[in-house]
Amino acid sequence: MVTSKNRQLIIVAALALALACTLATPSPAPTPVLPTPTPRLTSLPPTITPSPTAWPTFDWGSLSAYETAMLPSFRGDLMAFAQVTRYAIDLTVNPEDALVVGHQRVLYTNTEGVPLNDVYFRFFPNTPGYGGTATVNRLLVNSQPAHMTTELDNSALRVALPAPLLPGEQVDFALDFQVQLPTKAEEGYGQLGIRDGVVALANVYPVIPVYDDEGWNVELAPPYGDATYTDTALYQVHCTAPVGMVVAASGSQVDWVDNGDGTATWTFVSGPMRDFNLIMSNDFQVISTTVGEVTVNSYFLPTDAAGGQRALDYASAALRVYNDRFGPYPFAEFDVVEVPLNGAGGIEYPGLVVIDRALYSQERGYFEHATVHETAHQWWYSLVGNDQLDEPWLDEALTNYSVVVYFEKVYGQKFAEMFVEDYFVHNYDEIVKAGRDEIVGRPVAEFSEEQYGPIVYVKGPLFFHYLRQQVGDETFFAILRTYFQRYRYDIATPQGFLAVANEVSGQDITPLYEKWILSAEP
Repeated sequence: MVTSKNRQLIIVAALALALACTLATPSPAPTPVLPTPTPRLTSLPPTITPSPTAWPTFDWGSLSAYETAMLPSFRGDLMAFAQVTRYAIDLTVNPEDALVVGHQRVLYTNTEGVPLNDVYFRFFPNTPGYGGTATVNRLLVNSQPAHMTTELDNSALRVALPAPLLPGEQVDFALDFQVQLPTKAEEGYGQLGIRDGVVALANVYPVIPVYDDEGWNVELAPPYGDATYTDTALYQVHCTAPVGMVVAASGSQVDWVDNGDGTATWTFVSGPMRDFNLIMSNDFQVISTTVGEVTVNSYFLPTDAAGGQRALDYASAALRVYNDRFGPYPFAEFDVVEVPLNGAGGIEYPGLVVIDRALYSQERGYFEHATVHETAHQWWYSLVGNDQLDEPWLDEALTNYSVVVYFEKVYGQKFAEMFVEDYFVHNYDEIVKAGRDEIVGRPVAEFSEEQYGPIVYVKGPLFFHYLRQQVGDETFFAILRTYFQRYRYDIATPQGFLAVANEVSGQDITPLYEKWILSAEP
């Protein structure tokens, strides 16, 4: 995610770089060949006692059902997810009433080393940063009524299990829910709701958070920064909406049916992803290109066709660069979608990123930075996960430094060096002079909203910049490729990154880490 405070710093840097852009002789981004465009929980009692009639047994099918979402050479990765959590979600979207009705099955596997007595679901629409209202109407555990309690201002639901769930065992949840979507972005980033004819369904469904050595991660996130911390899972999603909608989604579409009543149903499947998002509009236009075997789609509004083309160019060029530098993107599709946001230049989701509509009139500058930044999140957040609430720097700082890697390839070394100096080094010097330096390695909630962006997005990347200077280019990119390969589809920690850096470089990176991540200038 690129925040509003980070945005201001980028704009300042962009002005300083404008002259350099006209003088530089960049390596041009590959020109794509384009095809023709195609058309909060309310208060709940401690126990919900649903009808005793159990739902029919759901056929989860084989892993082959998800293969469409993977590149052919990565379909073998699915074999490692035979015992992973799976979501089967059925959404009916009524834009006129700003209402989503959902039915959901979750086959949850205990992949921890301890028995679990309960499982949590998070309802992000009920949190301050989302502004919606989610209600659970029915919940079953293994087809039986469930005892549950709500926490965290009704944004977390603790479900008591009928018996301890042992490591390796599975439990089947069934939920009926509905979400009243906000129609104004009064707080947060506006990632959920209906505005300007765009229906944004980020985190609209109940999701199980990560269980780790701290237990269930269910803290309430501040309305700035990222809110989710989830494990990789497999998704099957059916979405029924007005027939004229154009729908962008994580994963790949495998079916479309006209229901004959003014609605249609889209069916999507994912590869191993830690989240699933859908964005739709009657007005979306789509253009596409390919990067290797990956289809890259740009969804945009009709008045922003030129911006839609630029978004496609930036995203596809970034995908090429990061495939080469970090490791291959394994999914069949990648979408970049124009949406109206509130205070964020863009937000990342697996296989899909959203970019603020206000940027689409720009050429290069912040528009390019935001698009490239969110594309880099496909490696650092989506494929390599981390605790975004407690350790936000691990993905955000590395992602923002990854923009430099893109600039080097597309515009040349001198341009990239100037960007590092003007954006990271200069802005950090100003932070220190103003007496505003802080420790990078802290949870989002320990920062003020004003300080979060400058410290995490500006100071944090300097750790990676000076690490590169210390170990050299060849070793630096070997570190990133090893880190990516070791933690792909998994969850990384700062200690894990340090272990990889020390191993690959043969050096002790700890002093550099302590200086840039764990310390602050007095």
